[in-house]
Amino acid sequence: MIILDTSAVVDLAGNKPWAIKAVANQSFFVSVVTLAEVHIGTKLSKNKTEKVALLLEKLFENKLAEVLNIDAKIAYRFATLQSELLNKGLPLAPLDGFIAATALEYKAALVTSDSDFKRVKQLKLITP
Repeated sequence: MIILDTSAVVDLAGNKPWAIKAVANQSFFVSVVTLAEVHIGTKLSKNKTEKVALLLEKLFENKLAEVLNIDAKIAYRFATLQSELLNKGLPLAPLDGFIAATALEYKAALVTSDSDFKRVKQLKLITP
């Protein structure tokens, strides 16, 4: 199972080879947080992020991607993860923390070009 974070979805929409290879011949998931971040982008900028939002819609319509919601288990996992990182002085941005917690809870690999996720040692990352 793989989950794409927002940076990977943007790279996929931009036809970046590493992102295309990461999702080749398989369905994947995105956190509801990624969905929100993409739509925030469309409200702020009509250019690049609109293309990203359209890509996500097509992937959902064609059943190639699914959205994972945040539930109580993910919220607790986020709280534990973020408190551990805060104690080390290495917190993630809260939205990234929820994406990381989602990947951990589902035991999924996280596809990302965001190096901040390297702070979470227990995450399996797929990076460029």
